Amino acid sequence: MSDTHSNTLGWLLDEQLGSVDGVRYAVLMSGDGLLKARTKTIGQEDGEKLAALTASLRASGRAWDDFTGGQGVRQQLIESVANIGLTTAAGQNTMLSVVTDGPHADVGLISHHMALLVVRLGEQLGTKERTPLLQPENGSVA
Repeated sequence: MSDTHSNTLGWLLDEQLGSVDGVRYAVLMSGDGLLKARTKTIGQEDGEKLAALTASLRASGRAWDDFTGGQGVRQQLIESVANIGLTTAAGQNTMLSVVTDGPHADVGLISHHMALLVVRLGEQLGTKERTPLLQPENGSVA
């Protein structure tokens, strides 16, 4: 897999979120948990783990939303003793997740910067859903 910080989106995450007071690191991922970009403050392997964890939390959030009739999940917040995690939709089948550097981070400020980034990039952040390859009748993969 390619380095998800050296790409253009990694650089943009650093520029837009990496300098915001209270942000420890940020990742951009597809809805199924595939890491697309990360700030320089989180390594590739940890970025992939955070992306996978975030995707499962997002699925739980969507189930909660369906159950309560919430009409769509905009943002999720997890507050731990040591930090806060924020996840927001960032385009078609794409999410942006931020972890704070402490429990008293300004969540409003961080959410605002996340929203600005999502609006700035719009459709560029979208990820097409992955679909399985169709197999011809003879069983070979196309």
